[in-house]
Amino acid sequence: MTRSNAFPSDPHTCMYDWCSTEHGRTVHALDEDHRSVGCAVTVRVRNAAEDGEGRFEEWEVGLLRRSSDEETWFVVERPGDASIALSRDAARALRRAIDSDRNLRGFSATGDSGE
Repeated sequence: MTRSNAFPSDPHTCMYDWCSTEHGRTVHALDEDHRSVGCAVTVRVRNAAEDGEGRFEEWEVGLLRRSSDEETWFVVERPGDASIALSRDAARALRRAIDSDRNLRGFSATGDSGE
């Protein structure tokens, strides 16, 4: 669908304050999915099976609620590559696991004691 055949968009009609989707801009089904603006973050990562210093990548975190969903998902993605969507309960469980485990909490706050 071209922009010349687009429907007028009214972002104020969306029920989700965090949604940045311009609903109604085209008649494409994905235009009715709700997406947050997202937050870009530079992270140093590596595959758990790899050795070495890892590499810096740009990741994005945000919210997604497809028109077919009954709940909103917390999404972590590597643009153009892999992504994972966590339910609200899964995101909370991950946060609780880090906060409640002394070693995970300490490492995320200050790093290894040998560093």
